[in-house]
Amino acid sequence: MNDCSRTKNTSRNVITGLTNKIILLLLSFVSRKIFINYIGVEYLGINSLFANILTLLSLADMGFGIAMSYSYYKPLANNDKKMLAALVQFYKKIYNIIALTVTAVGVCFIPFLKYVVKTDSQIDHLYIYYLIALANTVISYLFVYKSNMISADQKSYLVNKIQLWVNFIKTIIQMVCVIVFKNYMIYACLDVLATLVNNLVISHYADKLYPFINNKDIEPLDSKSKKSIYTNLKSVFLYKFSASIMSGTDSIIMSSIVGTAVVGMYTNYLTITSQITSFVQIVFSSFTASIGNLVIEDRDQKNYQVFRVMQMVSHVMSGVIAVCLLSLANEFIVLWLGPEFNMGELMAIAITANTYFTISLQPIWSYREATGLYNKTKYVMVVTAFLNIVLSIIMGIIMGAPGIIFATVISRILTYFWYEPYLVYKLYFQHSSKEYYFDYIVSIALIVVAYRLSSYFYSMVSLSGWFAWIIHALISGLVTFLLYFARYGWTKEFKTLIEKVHYIIERQ
Repeated sequence: MNDCSRTKNTSRNVITGLTNKIILLLLSFVSRKIFINYIGVEYLGINSLFANILTLLSLADMGFGIAMSYSYYKPLANNDKKMLAALVQFYKKIYNIIALTVTAVGVCFIPFLKYVVKTDSQIDHLYIYYLIALANTVISYLFVYKSNMISADQKSYLVNKIQLWVNFIKTIIQMVCVIVFKNYMIYACLDVLATLVNNLVISHYADKLYPFINNKDIEPLDSKSKKSIYTNLKSVFLYKFSASIMSGTDSIIMSSIVGTAVVGMYTNYLTITSQITSFVQIVFSSFTASIGNLVIEDRDQKNYQVFRVMQMVSHVMSGVIAVCLLSLANEFIVLWLGPEFNMGELMAIAITANTYFTISLQPIWSYREATGLYNKTKYVMVVTAFLNIVLSIIMGIIMGAPGIIFATVISRILTYFWYEPYLVYKLYFQHSSKEYYFDYIVSIALIVVAYRLSSYFYSMVSLSGWFAWIIHALISGLVTFLLYFARYGWTKEFKTLIEKVHYIIERQ
């Protein structure tokens, strides 16, 4: 695939993905407010807690999505229809097994729910709510092997459009039902229905785009190809297994130590950060398939240039977001939900640090997935997960909810934050990683300066309410962006980015 086609597909993926998220983001804030007012924060905590539990129980899926995308890149680049059809049939069988496994393990976890759910009042139908959440997780595996091939073929914009319409309609109906019926069960069932509809529609589109994948007479995947997939899968599984434990235990530990209602309050902050992070992930995940295509073509120098541009973008985005989160998160919570939901400055610092590293590491993660370097990084995540659990318990007891989030940040810094970039630079780029770490030092310094300057300028503003918050956001964002522009505006990476933007605009 030439650079023009690759750039065009990437831009379409980014634009549709961001449009999707902007619309759903606005809806999510409104629906969250309605949910809390009509159903309550404890049910919000249960909703988040079940999501984390099922993330852990879904370990059977860990790695297959990444391994699947990686195995699609070469046959898609070579237009090898027989191999693609064989891969789809292979993954179909695998995901049927995964769905059954998750169902069985999820049901077996029911007796342990009483040990992690701590509420001030009894929640009726708790186990039914859990089974509905489990059904939603199991249904999400239907036809995923088809949607994954669409994304690997650099056409994730099609998936984004479908998800936008399905989730938009679902959220509107959920809000109406919450106001009219004030019933959590109806709310949860609508999630299941939307997941099912989304998967069926995407499957239909995949069948139209790639009609050959339903060829029942195709030869099964040969043993050599299966062995290659399983080899890669083992490494990805171990990595994702550990990452899932790391991300999925925070709410569980928080519920056990501090209480389920606190999880509901923390989820409000998590809604903000996860939505922001998902915006950024859309940008970088849209590059992953293109990177995979470049890897197949073995264009090492081109890959390094693309990475440097991506890393520059990630530093600017993570810097602006970090300053804005630190300055605005608690103000937003108070204006949105009320002062009783403000968890304090320490929580704002914790979620800011956690979000910063999540965003700034996106380019490294994109290249790790596209180049299949999991077998070199799998054990570091095991160490990270173990360290995170130990530190979360200790710091949760000492500091409460913020301590659990700080534990995640510390675990990252001590392990894969420095190790993964070192490996990618050494084994794939054949460049020194010193410039990578230097960029981080400069970026963090810019964040500190930007926060101080924006706070100083905002102190001159004597306003209140949403208008004051908007002014604060504009000051924080603009000051931070200008500092980063002074850092990167003269670089080769910035000039390359401008050239790409001009090309995209001219092609519209």
